[in-house]
Amino acid sequence: MTTEHSHAYPEHFTARVVGPVQHRIGDGQLETIPSNMEVQVATAMASFVVSWTTDGQPVNVTLAKPEFEYHVDNGNIIVA
Repeated sequence: MTTEHSHAYPEHFTARVVGPVQHRIGDGQLETIPSNMEVQVATAMASFVVSWTTDGQPVNVTLAKPEFEYHVDNGNIIVA
């Protein structure tokens, strides 16, 4: 997965997942972040930590920077 260009993001920001974005927890199956979900994003060295709440429970997943940027470039994630 590659991106056409690299984006500059602040350390913490808000985004909205509007298309199919999958993540893997540990060695488990791929899971899809719920569509039309507003998420909080924190930048890390080589990844982004994406957080939201489902049924009152916090959920945190990590997406590699190229993967996150791929979803932004393809309209699956909209950065606020």
